Amino acid sequence: MTLYEKLMKNKQSTRWKKVVAENLDLDYCEKFLNLSEATALMDYMENNVQYLDGRLTQVKVFGVYHPIPRQQVAFGDVGVTYKFSGTVIAAQPWPQPVLELKKKISSERGINYNFVLVNRYRNGDDHMGEHRDDEPELDKMIPIASVSLGQTRKFVLKHGDVKKKLRKVENIKLDLHHGSLLFMNWPTNEYWYHSIPKEKAATKVRLNFTFRKIK
Repeated sequence: MTLYEKLMKNKQSTRWKKVVAENLDLDYCEKFLNLSEATALMDYMENNVQYLDGRLTQVKVFGVYHPIPRQQVAFGDVGVTYKFSGTVIAAQPWPQPVLELKKKISSERGINYNFVLVNRYRNGDDHMGEHRDDEPELDKMIPIASVSLGQTRKFVLKHGDVKKKLRKVENIKLDLHHGSLLFMNWPTNEYWYHSIPKEKAATKVRLNFTFRKIK
């Protein structure tokens, strides 16, 4: 290994945090975007983006529709749609700042993501329940890339066996900060549920971009 390769390896190791457990593999970079980049993107989204309304703000659970406890919008390539919990979201054209973010993420892994779901948490009452991103149209071998902006929130992963009350497995918890990037690598979504719980102390807006590869 050359001196340059050693320096680059060390740079990567200090920039990225690897989180592993049984059938769980995550890569976390706390400062993927610098402060000015993260704040500029946050400002753009807050001032230029209109979130979904009407029927698209609901999900179907056991045959009953419930309001989604956060705001959502989706961007992506022409013709791409995403289906979950009885809801079909068609991707809107990429805004230039979001397209630039996609390119920056792609340069890390060489993955051409074609869809992003944006969740806007207005405060700590907005949340996301325990779930797995296991929709059949997702390429499950491609990691989901999650960028967070604004309010720091707790990201909790729970093993499926815990939900089924089969055995005890320790939860994994991460604080997702302004400008951070998390890669959820295979086979994490096969075995682990993830959530963003309510947090009374979280009083500010959080945005989360989950980039996916739709087949």
